[in-house]
Amino acid sequence: MASWNDDRLELALRASREGIWDWDLENNSIYYSGRVLRFLGYRRKDAPNLFEKRKELMDEESVAEMDEALRRVSEGGDDLFSAEPRVNTQKGGWRWFRLRGTPVRNDEGKVVRIVGSAIEISKRKQAERELKEERYLIQTLMDSIPMNLYFKDVESRFVMANQATAEKMGFPSSDELIGKSDRDFFHEDHAQVAREMEREIMKTGKGVYDQIEHEKWDDREDTWVTSTKHAWLDRSGKVRGTFGVTNDISDLMRARNEQEKVAGKLHQQGLKIEEERQRMRLIIDSVPMNVYFKNRDSQFVIVNQSLAEWVGESQPSDLYEKSDRDYFSEEHWSGAEADEKAIIGSGEAMVGLVEKETWSGKKDTWVMTSKYPWRDNEGAVVGTFGVSSDVSELISAQREMTEMAESLQTKNKEMEEELSLAREVQQALIPDELPSMFVQSEEGEVSLNFKHLYRPASELAGDFFEVLPLEDDRMGFIVSDVMGHGVRSALVVSMLRGLIEQQAGSASDTAEFMTGLNEGLTHLLEESGVVLFATAIYGVLDLRNETVQITVAGHPNPIAVFEDGTRQLAPPAEATGPALGLVPGFEYGSVTAPLQGLRRIICFTDGIFEVMNEWKEEFGIDHMIEVIERGGQLERVLENLVQAAEEFARQGVFDDDLCLLGMEVRR
Repeated sequence: MASWNDDRLELALRASREGIWDWDLENNSIYYSGRVLRFLGYRRKDAPNLFEKRKELMDEESVAEMDEALRRVSEGGDDLFSAEPRVNTQKGGWRWFRLRGTPVRNDEGKVVRIVGSAIEISKRKQAERELKEERYLIQTLMDSIPMNLYFKDVESRFVMANQATAEKMGFPSSDELIGKSDRDFFHEDHAQVAREMEREIMKTGKGVYDQIEHEKWDDREDTWVTSTKHAWLDRSGKVRGTFGVTNDISDLMRARNEQEKVAGKLHQQGLKIEEERQRMRLIIDSVPMNVYFKNRDSQFVIVNQSLAEWVGESQPSDLYEKSDRDYFSEEHWSGAEADEKAIIGSGEAMVGLVEKETWSGKKDTWVMTSKYPWRDNEGAVVGTFGVSSDVSELISAQREMTEMAESLQTKNKEMEEELSLAREVQQALIPDELPSMFVQSEEGEVSLNFKHLYRPASELAGDFFEVLPLEDDRMGFIVSDVMGHGVRSALVVSMLRGLIEQQAGSASDTAEFMTGLNEGLTHLLEESGVVLFATAIYGVLDLRNETVQITVAGHPNPIAVFEDGTRQLAPPAEATGPALGLVPGFEYGSVTAPLQGLRRIICFTDGIFEVMNEWKEEFGIDHMIEVIERGGQLERVLENLVQAAEEFARQGVFDDDLCLLGMEVRR
């Protein structure tokens, strides 16, 4: 039976192209199977011990990886040795191997032997390197195209946009544009026309090319752009939405300016390399500009269809291994090659150049061009790349560019004023006075009072709270913290406030209430295509029955003051769940506890206890408990908490929003 098992193991290893190694640490000897010996290119008697000779046979990075893997096995107690070193073999040069092994320990727990398998993974490593190069090329290209670029879903909401598009809409980052549509920025008339056009493109599959559009805004002067839009299809041909590029020609409308100023950035985690290649091809073939990559000899390596047609060819491949010498006069190509040699030598770009192109037997043309060093992912310059657009009829309009910059500065100032107004509106939603309640029982009067302290970290905050008067002498309270802060967080806060109103009918049951909030928020976020979440704690205080019911969704547990001391509450597992917006369909639970002995409950967001001092130490829950134990009026206790955090951090400005809600039960 043992022989049959050995044969089966040998056949399985042969099928997987793996070899076996066995390192005896006590005798300092190692055994390699025949396949491992062939991997390394040694005869059995000459084969070195990879582990003992790793500094001689491996590069520094691999040696460090092997050292760490051995340390985890010998000192860390790991049950698996795993490493992927690069080894200098006897005949085949440098090769990559995947090593996996199981440690054998003696009665004292010391590793005395490691037995495992080895397989060559050089091809996989090479494929990973090529994939990295592909992605780097796409990123480089998109970061350099001077145009506004975006992708929208079937509902005409932005799912991807570059930095230039974000700045045009008034955002510092393209992340904040995701999930919005033209209705969030333009006048309703313009937004409706754009929506109908995108519906028609998705329905018929026929795009528009270099179409002039009149953009009407609610908060700024009208603008003009040239726009190219197409249906966005996945690899199976299914419509995913639309994509397009625009170029602002507001100040050059009479001269029909086609000068685009867009730098591209496509960032969507998890895209497969084939989809990235398709996007790159879609982009360079769809933009109304000439795009090219050249090697160090100034020969074309990659060009788009626009450039092929510009020089009189029918397709991009007709230009490969050719250069400007094949199309332009010596006057032009000599200067172009000199520029490219200078860029390769210095590593510095030439941006926004106006060049006169002289042709052989063809009328001269003018182009606006930007040229950049083409680097591989290791930073080495391998050539140049550039983009250019025809400005033959627009040379006289260059002086108007200064006016455009002044206009953009004015618009940025207007956006800052709008953000300030939005903060004032958000602050206005916070009540100055919170509701209170009292109940007369046989044992006397029981009252409930609330106090709060709210301080946003930026113009728009992601923290909020609500106090909800309920029926039957009950009062609900919720404190929530949306991921991050700024415009996106404020939008999610607005969503949650709306969902709270929708869930009013279930507000007496904290588990049902929290489950409803999660379902509503998850649905809204899935439709927008963004990943956001909000932590929250919701509780219901029942003065008639003197109980409190609590449900926690990934939120910090509150601190309670009892007659016998102050401590942080620790709800059981069934009363806790993930943050809102992360797990659709999650059923939250709750816990109910008596109010006997309870004097105060203080709920808060992480902005208070995660404050750090100059030694990167957190203020922490223990410091909060110390401050609360000093007592005083509830409102003063909340102020003391913030003051103590400020003194701890030695600064008056916090990096995160502060939101504290305190409640006091008096008998």
